[in-house]
Order: sequence, then C-alpha cells, then structure tokens
Amino acid sequence: MANPTLPMEFPRGAQPDISKANQKDVYYQTILQEQMKSACQQFFGSRRQHQWQKEINAFADFSYHGLTTLLGTQTLGEEYCDLVQVGPSNTFPSVLRRASLVFSYSILPYLYQRTVAHLKKQRRRGQLKEDKPWKQHLAWIVERTPSLQEIFSKNIQPLHLALFYFFGTYYSFSKRLTGIRYIFTRQLGIHEERMGYEILGILIVLQLVIQTALAVRKRAVRLKEEKEKEKEREKIDSLPSAKVEEDDFDFMDKFEEEVESSLVAPKENQKCALCLEPRNSTTATPCGHLFCWSCVVEWCENKPECPLCRSNVNISHLIRLSNF
Repeated sequence: MANPTLPMEFPRGAQPDISKANQKDVYYQTILQEQMKSACQQFFGSRRQHQWQKEINAFADFSYHGLTTLLGTQTLGEEYCDLVQVGPSNTFPSVLRRASLVFSYSILPYLYQRTVAHLKKQRRRGQLKEDKPWKQHLAWIVERTPSLQEIFSKNIQPLHLALFYFFGTYYSFSKRLTGIRYIFTRQLGIHEERMGYEILGILIVLQLVIQTALAVRKRAVRLKEEKEKEKEREKIDSLPSAKVEEDDFDFMDKFEEEVESSLVAPKENQKCALCLEPRNSTTATPCGHLFCWSCVVEWCENKPECPLCRSNVNISHLIRLSNF
C-alpha cells in the first residue's frame, strides 16, 4: 500500500517552529533519561548506574523516538508546534525511513562512542599492530579521531546549522541523511507572520570565515618560522669547524695553579696569633678572631680583651668550634 500523499497547501515548517519543537523534545528526553537513571540506581545501585550511563541515555532516546516517530506518531515537541514529518516526495515517511531516522539519531552516536573508546583501548595495549592493512587503517583513524572530531564540531556542525537557518529544511544530520523534513499543519491567522532565522545563518557564516582566516594565518606564520629555523640550521652546518690548538688551554693551567694555591693558603692561615702554631681546639671570640682554646683563655684571664682588636672579651663569651 502506497504511503498517503499530504495536501500541497501545507507550508513548510519554519525555523522557529522546528527549533522550538527540538527544544521540547530534548527537554522530555532529559526527563526520561533521569527517570531511567533513577530506576537503574534503585534496582542495581549507583555503581552500575554510573557504569551504564551511556547505555541508559541511548535506550531513553531510542524509547522516546521509537514510541513516537517509529510508530508513525508525532513527538511531544512536534505536536506542540503543529509539525508533521514528510519524506522527499511530500508523503508520509515509510517504516524503513522512520527506522533509519531513529537509528541514526539514538543508536548510531552510541555505537560510534563505544567503537572509538574500544579502539583507543586496543591501541594503548598495543593490539593494533600494523601487520595487516585493515589494522593500519584502524590505527590511522584512531590517531586522527580527535582532530576529526574537532573539525566536525567547529566547522561542519556550525555550517549545517547555518544551512538550516537559511533554508529551514533539515535541523539535524539524521533528518538530512534520511531526507525527512517538516510541514506546518496549523492555519495561520490573518496578521500572524512567520519569521525566519536568516540573520543567525549570516552570523554563523561570518564566524566560520573569521575562524578560517585566523587558522590560515596561524599556519602561515608557523610555516614561516619553520623555514627560518631550517635556514638557521643550514647556516650553522655550513660554518667551518673550529680547530683547537693546545695553546688555547694554557689558561686552564693557570686556573689550576690558582685553585691549588687557594687550597693551600687556608692551611697557613690556620695558625694561632698568640702561639704562632696551628690552632688546637679552635676558639672564636665575640669579635670573630680565632685562637687556640688554651691560649685565648690564658690571655683573657690576664687581659679580658681580644689580642688583635682589643675589644672587651669575657671568658664565658668564648665559643669553642668543633670540626674546624
């Protein structure tokens, strides 16, 4: 039995209606996800609920669209905004087309996330060895997945949204892939107008142009710096190698002699100024001069002053130094 053809007098769904319907659907999907998470937590515990979070979200999305779109009825958002899905030939979408829409919207993102996570884990464990061609392709894809995701989120998604704001046809990639769009089923009032979002599309395009220009400029500067560094390396490699003569190291001999003399000199300075012999039980006065313990004690008993600077010294203020 052929799909019923809808009357042509129904206008296309406008951008504000489609956006509002999508917001409503996302709102009710979030509520359904939270309820399923709460039920899973009550029956299986918090650990399992956290472990199965992605599966719960995917099952909630599939349930929401499976019980509406797949069965041929409107979603809550579509019903709220008086929108009906139609195929490329203005007929009600077939079961296969609706099933493809639900699969690409709810199941395909989950399968993508799980597959990428599994391949990354295998790559970390070294299981993606490049001994077979198909493993080489998988390793190449896994290695470039982060950059491809960044390009998709920063360039392709905004461009797709700008096309929707300009033409109002496909809001999501799933509907673009399956060719499903919306018609507006409510009759507008005499003074009721349907506004478009073309200005938002222009702003997104301007943003993409600026981002692209900045990226091109950044790459050009990086290439210029790399070329300059390469030229510097070539200049350094082209310089003649320096010949080292033995006379160039004569200053090292002088330096070693100075070091040796500096090491010997302190030994000569380690004499007591009173007995003129190497200090025994080195003792410091408060003014900082060093003497033998017996010499300075005997001196201070007779004259309570430093033998060198004549500053007042009390025997109780003498400091005996250890390991000096």
